Amino acid sequence: MSKLQKIIAGLAAVCLVFFGFVAVRIGAAPNDDSVKLAKIPADKQLGKEAYKDAYPLEYQSYMKNNETDPSPTGYGGSMGGNSYFDIEPEILENFKGYKFSLQYDVARGHTYAGEDFKSTKRLPGQKGSCITCKGSYMYDVYYKQSGWAYASKPIDEVMAPIEDDQWFGCSSCHDPETMELRVYQQGFVAAMARRGIDVNNASHNDKRAYVCAQCHNEYYFKAEDGRVDHPWDNGLEPEDEFQFYQSGQAGDFKGDWKHPDSQTMMLKAQHPDFEIWATSVHAENGVTCVDCHMPYMRKDGKKYTSHWMTSPLKTPQESCQKCHDESAETLTNRVKKIHDNNFRLQRIAGQTVAKANLAVKAAIDAGATEEQLAATKLKLREAQFYWDWIAAENGNGFHNPDKCMRVSGEAIDLAHQVIEEANSLAHI
Repeated sequence: MSKLQKIIAGLAAVCLVFFGFVAVRIGAAPNDDSVKLAKIPADKQLGKEAYKDAYPLEYQSYMKNNETDPSPTGYGGSMGGNSYFDIEPEILENFKGYKFSLQYDVARGHTYAGEDFKSTKRLPGQKGSCITCKGSYMYDVYYKQSGWAYASKPIDEVMAPIEDDQWFGCSSCHDPETMELRVYQQGFVAAMARRGIDVNNASHNDKRAYVCAQCHNEYYFKAEDGRVDHPWDNGLEPEDEFQFYQSGQAGDFKGDWKHPDSQTMMLKAQHPDFEIWATSVHAENGVTCVDCHMPYMRKDGKKYTSHWMTSPLKTPQESCQKCHDESAETLTNRVKKIHDNNFRLQRIAGQTVAKANLAVKAAIDAGATEEQLAATKLKLREAQFYWDWIAAENGNGFHNPDKCMRVSGEAIDLAHQVIEEANSLAHI
């Protein structure tokens, strides 16, 4: 045997030993990437407990939403009991006369959806439409029985039959029969259809965004029947949504409340996470909510989707580092800088809008007429909507940093115009 042949034979032996070892390891701990469909009894499908044994890894990760702790950057997180009034006191002036001036707490995880909803000071006097995104009961029971009829009924009547285990859970995102993702919030379905998008025939990847987007968005209640609708006919930018409200496209809905100081009909922005994400670099590259907030995980050789809907920085390896090759520390520092900058500008916007409300009040007290203040009030309404559009969003600027900074800047500019115009009228 020649020297070359000996070398080749030696390499072959090494490869045989190596790949044999790999084969043994794979055989000893096989990866099972299949999720076996389980039959959930029809009378148990709206609850969560029935899914516990059928999908244990998903269920266990979902229950981690009970944890209450801040995010790694210090912004957001699941912080039950922490009031935005302490963090951003300008909110009290900006929401004066509206229910959000009674209680506005930092949100907790999805597992608290029912508990926090039932205990909020904002609940008395509300209508059934408010449960639309708090679980599938509204669709699987109410909507299937009588459409949007529940939306205009008193909230106490609508909540009464819902059991504690039937608030937000598995059936809120999955069809109980097939466990496929489902988009069933009918206001969202209809609003997307007006934009030419049939969400129920969307790709699986798009549904990984829509299943979250159907609730994480800006919405309003139609005046005639209380149904949920979305102001997207003109586009997804805040300017497009404001024009939707101004143009009469929202029908008899004119606003959420009249501010008692500025006497201006205001719009309460909800949480436009979908709109802000939709034009982001992540969205443009097909990265959805689920990819970052509910990444694939492995346990005991089994692959599953984490149902702990939390900050991606708590699971950086699975959520971030599959695409980004920076260290977890570097990624966290980068996101924190975005959060710092966004929050600083958002606070300036909120404080300036608060001063604008008071400046218009001073002009009214000084005798300025409605006709004299009409254009100024319109700017105030727009400024407040833009500030709130960013303040109410859950990403603290990260979902689309450029857009968030721009919109806060527009709110600041408009509010300063309001202050200047109102001060001029106050000194007539």
